[in-house]
Amino acid sequence: QPPSEKIRPGSTPVPTEPLKRVSFFGILTEPRAYTSLFYMLLSMATGIIYFTWAITGLSLSISLLILIIGIPILLLFLATTRAISLAEGWLIEGLLGVRMPRRPRAFRDEGAWLERVKMWFSDYRTWTTLLYMVIMLPLGIFYFTLTVTLLSVSAALVLAPIAQVFVGEPVIWLGHWGGYWVELWMWPFFFVIGALLFLGTLHLARWIGRGHGLMAKSLLVGSL
Repeated sequence: QPPSEKIRPGSTPVPTEPLKRVSFFGILTEPRAYTSLFYMLLSMATGIIYFTWAITGLSLSISLLILIIGIPILLLFLATTRAISLAEGWLIEGLLGVRMPRRPRAFRDEGAWLERVKMWFSDYRTWTTLLYMVIMLPLGIFYFTLTVTLLSVSAALVLAPIAQVFVGEPVIWLGHWGGYWVELWMWPFFFVIGALLFLGTLHLARWIGRGHGLMAKSLLVGSL
């Protein structure tokens, strides 16, 4: 078993799920579509946290290197960065279904902490992890905006005809053109278009989740 594929003691291997073919309507019963959708909604929050931690920690560590206190701060920052990468790996395994191998322990003998420190600096995954944390901010904003927009539009198309009956006025507004009443004969078209858009959103979320998982695996683990 390659070193990058070793599993931490006590952990259970989670195989990468193949992106099996799913029919257009069968996506409704595909759990991975919903978990990917949830990950896309969550990604803006995690992206903000990762970006803030990476930029703040890196700038603070570099600026304090001229002082003795800068060295332990830098080591603490690198340690927490690697811990965050493992946490993100667990999140991706659980929600996106992409297998994220655990890295082997940096050392086995007690007192070999210098070997771990050397490994942190020499392992390229330390720096690709920082890159991942930085790019998660724009990606998270994009994922969140795309998901909320598509879900909002699909829900509006399905619920607008019903909502206007209960509120007694049009719920679709076209700016200075005023409100738009959905005629009764148009209700089925609104329902169908909204439902198809929701199904398409699930398919898109599933594909984006798979692609993001593979990208994260290449940066956080370095083995595809």
